[in-house]
Formats: sequence, structure tokens, C-alpha cells
Amino acid sequence: MKTWMKRSPSRLTPLLLSALLGSACGTTQTPEEPGSERSDTEVPADVGANPLAAADCAAGHSAALKDLGDDLPDGTGTPVSTMSILNVGGTGSYQRVTNMLPGVWGQTCPSNACQKATTSVSGALAPFNEEMTVNFRGPMELYDIAVYRPGSGSWSRVSSWNRCGSTNLTFFNNLGGTGSGEWTLCGGNSQSYASADGKTAAAAPTRFTGSLANRTEMNILSDQPCIGTGDSSECGFYRGVTRHGWGGAKIFAIRARMPRYTGPKTEYYDDVPAIWMLNARVVRTAQYGCNCRGMGSPGGCGELDVAEVLHGESPLHATSTIYSFEGATGSGPNYFQRPVNESATFIVIFDASGKIQMLRLKADAFDFGDTVSNTTVSGWLARTGLTMSLP
Repeated sequence: MKTWMKRSPSRLTPLLLSALLGSACGTTQTPEEPGSERSDTEVPADVGANPLAAADCAAGHSAALKDLGDDLPDGTGTPVSTMSILNVGGTGSYQRVTNMLPGVWGQTCPSNACQKATTSVSGALAPFNEEMTVNFRGPMELYDIAVYRPGSGSWSRVSSWNRCGSTNLTFFNNLGGTGSGEWTLCGGNSQSYASADGKTAAAAPTRFTGSLANRTEMNILSDQPCIGTGDSSECGFYRGVTRHGWGGAKIFAIRARMPRYTGPKTEYYDDVPAIWMLNARVVRTAQYGCNCRGMGSPGGCGELDVAEVLHGESPLHATSTIYSFEGATGSGPNYFQRPVNESATFIVIFDASGKIQMLRLKADAFDFGDTVSNTTVSGWLARTGLTMSLP
């Protein structure tokens, strides 16, 4: 049994912050050498809002490939470049949030402040076939983000961001009530539009510059609005500001670096960068409060920790864990090498067959272009390394 301490930044003091407990089960592994990559921190001037391949953003591409030194294993655990999760889906249910009572000043929050109802799900990817959001915590340098959906013969890019522009992608954080979104006595902070550096809330969608400071968190959704209100809206019940996420089979591609934080480490979340994915319903209500994810295992509507540096463990290990209504499993002593000096490209495939494939590639191994061929995706899915399985 392994305890997985989850993220709950101290700056979100109005909320009930969560610690999640998971268990590592059903894991086998084949040792692999981790991919190594490049990076830097310069941010080019804004040259428009329609990026194509990574090379089209010359300054960002150059920064991503800048070699600041080698990233080498520390001699503990087992570094891998591929993690496979099998038996992802199933038939079951989770508790979705249908309403949140704001509360009244001077009064205790009522027991039904967080109102929920059962959502039944079934399918090879369930619940990860539902709309999802991608979350980031610094210290981190981001260079490219792209989302792909399957088509005939290839996967097409539907959303993207780089340091020159973005298409169909919006940045959020959990500071509702200060610039956008809302704060309530019983619900705490909703989502808000993130400022250019992610540290504060903005009044309107704002393009991220690429540098995420220590302990700063943000997440992404598309720029497609949710039509309707309440539990019957296209996105279900939500508070504050939100957008649609990405549902069905999908690929997320992320090129990033996770530099070491060199300041004094006085908080739990100092120098623990992470990339993780949540059911979009989680952030639409309260990421660290009333939501469909819950705490520990089982994991409700779903969470996938792709590359998470854990407090109190090796600062060079980026571990992975999956949570759903079926339970939880994690990478244990296996890990992705943290890309401190050389940026890495992380590929996460949610395949319709019921498999999730996570890859850590070299920085220049993928061009973030308009399409990805079925042949390339099949090759990614065929890679072997660590294999995990949900019950």
C-alpha cells in the first residue's frame, strides 16, 4: 500500500483541501531508458493566434531544444519511457455534482451544500471517455500543447498552444471571485480565467506566456462555451466560468521542462511540479472541494497523474497514478525521468480499445503538426515498458 499525497496549495484557504490515497496494484514492468530532451525560458512576442507545427514558433522551438545539461537517473527506482494502463474502462457509477449551495454569512454550511446524484457509466474507456481537462503545477516551462482526435487515416489536431499563439484552448486556475468566476462561503473558489503567468485571475481568457512559477497551478479546456444552465447544461452543473473539455478517444501532446526550484522550501508543494488530467466535471464545481472525484481510491469520475513529482520522495522522479470508480493503481518505484535540464515531450493516448498509453519522448521527437498518422499512433501504442492494470 502506498500513500499518494495530492495537491492542495495553501493559497486556496477557503477550500477543504484534499489528500488522496491510492494503491499500486497489478503492475509489471520492462526496464527502459528514459528519453532526454531540451529547453529554456524565453518568451517571444505575440505573433498571432494560429500556431501550426512547433517549428512555426521559432523562438519557442529554439528554447525547447536548448540543452542546459544532461538529465540522468539518480540510481534509485526504475526509469522508463513508456507506461501502459490496461482494462481502463468498465461498468459502474460515480456521484456527479448537481448543485452547490452558496451558504449564508454567519451560519454553518448546511449538510446538503454539496448536492450529488448517481451517474452510471459503461464502456472500454469509461469514465475517461468523458470530457477531460489537463492540469499543470510549477515550477514548469511549457513550450507546446496539442490535442488530437481520431479520423479516417489520421488523428487531427483540434486544440493547440505554443509560445506564439493558441487555437481553441483556454487557460484557467482556481481563483474564482477575484477577477472572474465566484467565491462562496460553502463552495469556496470556482474556476477563473488565468492571468498570463497563471498566478492571478483574469477578467477574460488570456494567453499563457509559458513559464509557471513554483506552486502555481492552472488547467486547460477548449474555447467552446457550455450551453445551458444547471445540471441539464451541456457540461452539467458548473460554477463561475468554464468551457468544454475533450471527450472520447484523444491524444494529448505536451512539451515541457520541470526545472528545480532553488528558493527556500517552506511549503509542502515547493519543487513538486506535475502534469495530471481530470474529468472536466471536477474543475467545473470545485477542484479542491465539492466534486465528482472524491478522495483516495476508488476515484469517482477519474484522474490520471501523468508525471507528478511527489513531496518527500526523489525530486527527480515523475510518477504516475490512475484513479476511477474501479479503484486505483500507480507506477510504484517506476517513473519518468523529471526533465530538469532537457525538455521532454509527453504523449498521452486515450485509445478506444480501453488502453491508456503514456510516453516520454525526446524534445524533438514530435512536431506538434496538424495531423498524426494512424501508423505513428499504432507505433506509439505498440511500445512496451511498465504495464499497469485496473481491476
